[in-house]
Amino acid sequence: MGLMDSLKFKFWDGLGTVTDLIQSWQPEGCKSEKDFEKSLFSHLQKELSDIRITKQYARGRIKADIVIAEELIIELKTNLKTTGQLQRLMGQLLIYKTAWPGKTIVILTGQTDADLRKELDRNIKAHFEDFNPFDPWRLDSSILIVQK
Repeated sequence: MGLMDSLKFKFWDGLGTVTDLIQSWQPEGCKSEKDFEKSLFSHLQKELSDIRITKQYARGRIKADIVIAEELIIELKTNLKTTGQLQRLMGQLLIYKTAWPGKTIVILTGQTDADLRKELDRNIKAHFEDFNPFDPWRLDSSILIVQK
């Protein structure tokens, strides 16, 4: 599927392509956020072999786990269990909102506290006008949350 996914990303639907690839990603044996990041990076590189994918991307105030083609940020959060972790994530997302012209996907891995997930959705809805938590694909949004 790699070539077709690369063409789909380049010429038609970058966010949808990456969302599909995240859904098909099967992380195995991952214990830490770094393990999930390495696993996802490997999966994306295999499927989007001719697209530039950068791990631990940094530019100005932006520090992201993965960036695809300078268009799409992927931020992984593993075991979102404390208010402090949620506040740090929201801080990152607000920086992305003001300093990044592309879209952002947040991937929640491991154990995510249900109340914090609801709070995350509430906060994103309050700060990102185009976020609709009831649209299952959210392809028109600047931000997308995926639970793995």
